[in-house]
Parts: sequence; structure tokens; C-alpha cells
Amino acid sequence: MSHQLPDKYWDLLGPNGSFLCELFHNQSQLVAQLQAANNDLQTQMLDAPDDVANAASQAMLAVARMILTNIQVLTGGQPMGNAKVANPETFDRSQEKTEQFI
Repeated sequence: MSHQLPDKYWDLLGPNGSFLCELFHNQSQLVAQLQAANNDLQTQMLDAPDDVANAASQAMLAVARMILTNIQVLTGGQPMGNAKVANPETFDRSQEKTEQFI
């Protein structure tokens, strides 16, 4: 970069040559830092879809575990096939019970 120019070049600039050399050197360091930060951001941007997919799959796995845990608690640890449901009330076709039946 600019700080790698020969001393003869900076001497040609006169009394401000050394000041400008230092200024250009500092600027080139800042540009290098910005390039490194930009590279890091690009890497993070490329990794973001994978991170989102991993978070989504972990969330789905946590929900599935919670559902299975709740089913085991509700059934007392018994398999779902052994669960029994009460027989529904018979519908006597009365209009008062139609909405409840539906």
C-alpha cells in the first residue's frame, strides 16, 4: 500500500512528506481492518441459513419431546393404544340438544 512507497517519494513531497506518509499508513491499516470485518460479515451471512435451519429443527425437536412427555404424563406412562374413551350420549333428536350434539 501507500506506506510501502520508497522514502524518495515522500521526500519529494517536502516538509509534509513524513506527515502524509504516516497518514496514508494509518488509512491503509483502517482499510485492512474494514476488509477483515467485511470478510467476517460475509462469512456470517453465508452461515445464517444453516443457523436458522438448525434452530428450527431444534425447536421442532423440543416441541415433539414436550408433546411426548405430556402424553406419557396424561396416560400414566401407558401406551396410547390402551386409552379408552367414554361412549357418547345417545342423541334423542330433540331440538334443544341439537346444538350441543353438533
